[in-house]
Amino acid sequence: MTDASSPAPARQSTGYVPAVLGVVAYAATVASIRHAKDSDKAPSMALRVDLLRMAAHRVDSFAKVDSLCAQQGWQAASLADLFRGSLGDFDERLRPADWAERLLKTYLSLGLLSDFCQALASGAPEDLGGPLSQVVGEGSFESLAVAQLLPGIEADPQLAGRLGLWGRRVVGEEIGTLLGVLATFPSLLEGPADREDLHETLSQGAVRRMRGIGLRV
Repeated sequence: MTDASSPAPARQSTGYVPAVLGVVAYAATVASIRHAKDSDKAPSMALRVDLLRMAAHRVDSFAKVDSLCAQQGWQAASLADLFRGSLGDFDERLRPADWAERLLKTYLSLGLLSDFCQALASGAPEDLGGPLSQVVGEGSFESLAVAQLLPGIEADPQLAGRLGLWGRRVVGEEIGTLLGVLATFPSLLEGPADREDLHETLSQGAVRRMRGIGLRV
């Protein structure tokens, strides 16, 4: 995640729909920054350009959320600003040792953030939840990450073991961070999904992604 230097916000109270819009808008900025940072470490120019395109695409995602917000009389930037600092110092705690660990960290952390947003968006009114879910689900990073990681993991048991340990650490930190957001923003629990539902969604997403690249959960 990003924004490690920002202070955690005080406990917030707002309505469910604006809170969901805010967290989805904020997630788009997190993903854009993450792809841009990763692009600087990419081992090839082709991969760098792919990641920069994905960063730009997430800026477009933010604009789409802003359009949805405007229809409700809100501004995405204002709603997203409430969540600044809420994702903690994830980047500082988990520093990847090489490109494979960096890519796996992004694959898992952004994937779980997407699952979190998707579960929340599904609880919004249908005329808003449908378009919002579509925005959350856009992107091709997951397929890129699998294509990059899977061959090496299948070919090298030692790499698979190391990345398995790293992946489980990332998953634990990320799920804990996202569940912590619920404590700071209790309005996110005013929809149909409670904390246990969201925990289960995140756990299932973690298992699917780890197994999808041949790693033990």
